[in-house]
Amino acid sequence: MRDYRSYERVEPIYFSGEIFFPVGLFLAAAMVTYILLYFFGLGTAIFFNVVIAWCGYFYVYYYGKLNSKITIEFLKGVSLIILLLLFVDYGAYALTVYQKTGIFDGLYFAIWISILLGVPAFYYIRLYSLHYYKKKSLAAIYFKSSFGVYHDRELLMYIDSIAFVNSSQKLISNLKIKNHNCFYSDEELAEMNAYSRNYDLKKSAFSSLIYIPFDADQFEMSWYSLIEDRYYKVNVSFPFHKIVLEQEKYPLNESERIKGKKAKRFYLQLYQRGGFKLYNEDVVLLDYDCTPPSIIQDSVKQEKLADHRKRHKYYKEPEYFSKLIDDIRTSNSIEKRQTLQDKLLPWNLKFSGLNLGNYIETYDAYLKNYRLEKEDAAQFAPRYLPNEITFVYRGSYLFSWLTIHIDTLKLDECIDFVKDEDSDEISFLLHFDNPDGENLEFVVKGNERQVSFKDWEIVIDERHKKNMDEEQYERQEDEKKRELLKTAWNFVFAKNYKEAQKNCDALLAMDPKYGFAYFLEARLLWYTEGFETCYSKRDYFFAKTAHEPAALAHIYNSFGCILDLEKRYEEAVVYFKKAITINPKEPIYICNLGEMYYKLKNPSKALREAKKAQKLGYESDMLTEILENKGKISSKEE
Repeated sequence: MRDYRSYERVEPIYFSGEIFFPVGLFLAAAMVTYILLYFFGLGTAIFFNVVIAWCGYFYVYYYGKLNSKITIEFLKGVSLIILLLLFVDYGAYALTVYQKTGIFDGLYFAIWISILLGVPAFYYIRLYSLHYYKKKSLAAIYFKSSFGVYHDRELLMYIDSIAFVNSSQKLISNLKIKNHNCFYSDEELAEMNAYSRNYDLKKSAFSSLIYIPFDADQFEMSWYSLIEDRYYKVNVSFPFHKIVLEQEKYPLNESERIKGKKAKRFYLQLYQRGGFKLYNEDVVLLDYDCTPPSIIQDSVKQEKLADHRKRHKYYKEPEYFSKLIDDIRTSNSIEKRQTLQDKLLPWNLKFSGLNLGNYIETYDAYLKNYRLEKEDAAQFAPRYLPNEITFVYRGSYLFSWLTIHIDTLKLDECIDFVKDEDSDEISFLLHFDNPDGENLEFVVKGNERQVSFKDWEIVIDERHKKNMDEEQYERQEDEKKRELLKTAWNFVFAKNYKEAQKNCDALLAMDPKYGFAYFLEARLLWYTEGFETCYSKRDYFFAKTAHEPAALAHIYNSFGCILDLEKRYEEAVVYFKKAITINPKEPIYICNLGEMYYKLKNPSKALREAKKAQKLGYESDMLTEILENKGKISSKEE
């Protein structure tokens, strides 16, 4: 495979600010040269450039070297820097000549400035063009997909290579396997927190984004199974036609030609006896029950065993490692888990005790991850047994705050205990004693029997839970305030201002910054103490609602209505305009402004605002009147 081409990542091009450092030095040298040319002449200026070129390059060239003997390479470097300095200095020379003689050679200057600016521009244009061409070429040859390799935790593996091959075009995928997973002892697992323990028990052997050649026709893999003491090599036909490709959407600022195609995540599951399954969400691509073992030299095998031991803290000693392998070989746990992985069973799940708004994400024994709404989970359907059940709360964003890690083997034993001959349907009943996700009762129920299941472990994401609790508390407080405000306005409409004021005071005690409570307070002040008292405190109400635009707009609209009742239409216009500026999508403010123009006998403006309000879906008797009268108020209506 040495002659085969694999995907080579194209590094992004950055216009780094570091380029300005050498440019700045050359410009500084040119400025000094200009001064020397103007006052001391050409010879002094050239001598200055030779000196700084020699000294600067001497420092760079011999930095960190013990020998400072002058070499041909050093002299070549100095000469090149002198030529660059003199070329940049031509601009200073042309300026000096023009100042002293009034002669300006436009042709030479144009050539100079074209080269000075054109060379770096050409360099970056070429750089970006090559970058685009390389990415476009690679996108036409390879598609990308996330790729995960999985095997039973106790089926210790040393994976040499995995490759997707296009043999006709000599293209190969870019997988670089890192055998770095550690097998932790029971003592080490017991010392871990719940999150780390479950992560290490279930993590993949390899996971990465990979690039696979289009029209790949071969799949190759080689690996050593330590438990079986067998080495396997496969080279099989790859069914590329089964892969469903789709256009990559990201990044949004790149063209589709560069983004290329992608496929859904590939899963490679390794089994005993050289069996393996390659599949994704759409289809099973390869499925082999067994593979004949290949010959491996004993020295190579010992190297792999030694390398595998190095990854383990507890089992790095040969005797501990040998005992681990013997214990695994004598147990039957790998076979049980492998059988369980393909076991489909009609089950449902019901949960209670948590706050509303949760759905679940299930990670099952088949390595499938899927989402279930509460109602869907309660329906029986053939599914693989769950390894993990994660509860996700819908809020301002999705909080995946609680995960139940399940011993699937123990769960299967419980299922066998409760299942009867009449029905295969199994129910998982989860009841939490409190909304915090603690004190779980997990019941496995068959047709007639049920049993309490205990082999699970809860992991709570404290950060997500804190954010969720804070958001729920704010939501509950907001609902309380809305209900209290609604009750207060019912009292207002019933002209029971005393009870309405009590609710208003309770709202402000609950939240002194609640803007709509101040809107209520302003209305109550108007209704109980009159126009002058309310209007005199307008600055107070503006200040109290300034942080809440919706409430502030209501306040301005309210004072506009007060001025309307006082027939101070010109002043009311100012307040309605301010309300519209704050909230231009509220049609009632626009209609109120139109009404003021209507009463001020400005038909064009009245009709204009009325049409705006109508367009926003607003309806009222006054709006209809303005539209029917085309903005002209009659003396009778006035």
